[in-house]
Amino acid sequence: MNTHVDCIACIVNKANNLANKYIKDKKQKHSFMQKVLIEIANTEFERTSPILDAKIMRIAKAELNIEDIYKEEKQFFNEKMLLMEKQINTLLKDSEDRLFDALKIALSGNIIDFSALSDLDFEFVENIISSTFKSQFNEEVYKRLRSDLSKAKELIYLGDNTGEIILDKLFIKEIAAKYPDVKITFVTRGKPIFNDVTEEDAYYVGIDKYATVINNGTDLPGTDLLEVSEEFKNLIQSADLVIAKGQGNYESLCGCGLNIYYLFLCKCNMIMEKLNAGKFANMFINETLTNLKVL
Repeated sequence: MNTHVDCIACIVNKANNLANKYIKDKKQKHSFMQKVLIEIANTEFERTSPILDAKIMRIAKAELNIEDIYKEEKQFFNEKMLLMEKQINTLLKDSEDRLFDALKIALSGNIIDFSALSDLDFEFVENIISSTFKSQFNEEVYKRLRSDLSKAKELIYLGDNTGEIILDKLFIKEIAAKYPDVKITFVTRGKPIFNDVTEEDAYYVGIDKYATVINNGTDLPGTDLLEVSEEFKNLIQSADLVIAKGQGNYESLCGCGLNIYYLFLCKCNMIMEKLNAGKFANMFINETLTNLKVL
């Protein structure tokens, strides 16, 4: 799954944007970018883009002496989306299929991604939620999901970004209500990376009311089974099904063969080309049902 080859230019651009924001001294910026380029050059061909993202962010954290670079943005969108929670709930009030509509709403929140869209504003987020809610989704995949949930004992839900986790919470709440016998585990990143969700964020927005919250043991913006903790690896491999939010989880897990339902919006040219999809197209696909190709 050597997606990082197609992502090098984007990763360099993100590093350069970080340097421009935080580093004023030209020599220090040169040193930082030199380290970034060396790390890129030394990354194995087979590794995924989330691996390289994590390596670059480790360099940035050390250079800037900031552990959580996107802390303010994460807090902003968590709080903004919490304020919208009651309003979004009204969309489900008269729904003929609350589970399906909650799934659509959860997917729409995937737009809140500072690693892909650095100039995101809240008005744009609102528009994406509205348009995604009205979109058509793959009925066959949805029927398969409902069938799997009706038989499942354990569901792993892989979170992605802060802000959108409020919408994940609404979806998880509907799953828990409709399938009360399913044990739901919500999984976060192990350490801060971009605006991705951590355990602290999950507890802050109240996901623990409907699911057990754990972290995957890594600082990757994805779920690479070669990097995660043994505890989490055993858990995901034994689960009946997995719901994975975001491109990073798709890039790092695609082709693994587990029963995974991917929910994300296409936000980069590489993914759009691989999936023959347009910008911000909604992706609701199953690892085993759709016969996905390894990226």
